[in-house]
Amino acid sequence: MVARPKTTKVLKVKNTKFSSKNQSQSNTQFPPLVLRDLKQSGKERPWRKNKMFSLAISKAYFLISQLKRYKEIIALCGNDLKFASCATVEHGKKLIRANFCKARLCVMCQWRKSLVIRKQVLDLVHWHREKYSTDIPLLLTLTVINVPGDELGRTISFMNDAWQRLMERKVIRRAVRSWFRSLEITYNRERQDFHPHFHALLMVPMHYFSKRRDLYIPQQEWLRLWKASMRDDRITQIDIRTIKARKVGTLESLAAEVAKYATKPSSYVEEKSDGTLDASPLIVEDLHYALKGRRLLGFGGLFKRIRKEKKMVDVEEANLIHIDEDGVLKECSCKICGSTLLEELYRWEIGLCQYRKVNVSIESKK
Repeated sequence: MVARPKTTKVLKVKNTKFSSKNQSQSNTQFPPLVLRDLKQSGKERPWRKNKMFSLAISKAYFLISQLKRYKEIIALCGNDLKFASCATVEHGKKLIRANFCKARLCVMCQWRKSLVIRKQVLDLVHWHREKYSTDIPLLLTLTVINVPGDELGRTISFMNDAWQRLMERKVIRRAVRSWFRSLEITYNRERQDFHPHFHALLMVPMHYFSKRRDLYIPQQEWLRLWKASMRDDRITQIDIRTIKARKVGTLESLAAEVAKYATKPSSYVEEKSDGTLDASPLIVEDLHYALKGRRLLGFGGLFKRIRKEKKMVDVEEANLIHIDEDGVLKECSCKICGSTLLEELYRWEIGLCQYRKVNVSIESKK
């Protein structure tokens, strides 16, 4: 286990006022100038919310003597956002330029990486089904016992090894043709410890549930195999469920579930009743060292071969700007109304805690 100095400074930091509940209200306060980026569903993309969470984590980094440099790196992330936009706000925007820091605990970058993962998982499932059209997706969640911060890194490494042992078991290799797994870590404020767990998507044959084929693995058997792979009899639960992939939107929801990035900011960045945000430097420090240099995602079976054939980019190296989430917009014109897209530049204003529109022509003359 890597030893590192612990901060002795104040644990909580105050950020500027923020409330995810009145995010839409604050947008109506400055209707012509404030950023509104809508999905095809009409739901607003959380640029402001994620920026505010990143700023809270940035301030926490400032209180960690050995990691102060991350304060400025994360604070500057996503300050300028340039879009190609339809004049009709409801038709959406396409991000064409931004500055992303790619730090692992930056919430803005975690969100963008999760979109990349979601897109890759969806593509992999579709390509998998070109060869095995009737295969069924399963959602598997594997848990371990909660651990304190100084054991988190070692536990993650052991979980990664245990996963490989699990997937190498003959009974699973016979049943699972493709798999993707991701790590998620939540923080328990009451117990002051961490809960790392795996979300996994498994592709199995349609006859997986047929008794004649002898492929089906009951939930209790999954639990037994995971406990044996982790070498820990204290584990008491796992979850395995079938996904009805033919239903519209189900695969997308499944991809979003397994594409969650490693940390869950809402579990350790606390929103107070007055709208301020608190982040604990001790928690940020524990997460920083626990995740450093460790594998957070994994692909296997046919998924792994497809990724190699399609030359899919590693998520940590991915371009976080050009992500086709909805397919709403073409390059030069709106897919919905056909009108020419206009360039719009938005800049983060600290005093207002908002992205506000900047005149592109004036900006280009500077």
